[in-house]
Amino acid sequence: MPFPDNTFDAVLSSWALHNIYDRPGRETAVKEIIRVLKPGGRVVIIDIRHTQEYEEVMRQAQMDSLRLSRPNFLFIIPSRTLIATKPGV
Repeated sequence: MPFPDNTFDAVLSSWALHNIYDRPGRETAVKEIIRVLKPGGRVVIIDIRHTQEYEEVMRQAQMDSLRLSRPNFLFIIPSRTLIATKPGV
């Protein structure tokens, strides 16, 4: 992403990252989300696939308050929500 490190207080990705078809590409996307978050910033990722993969990348980055929801069927396709906070505040 063309943004400096520590730019945003929050990042939301909603039903998007699963459209990156290769695992290394999805991992890069999650790492970029973490990079552009300010310390203490929050990320919310809602997706229909690969949420456990995103969670693992965030664990490796030592994100705080990591929570992965159970599947939600609100929009027919089961979705899960991953929420985390960037450490450092």
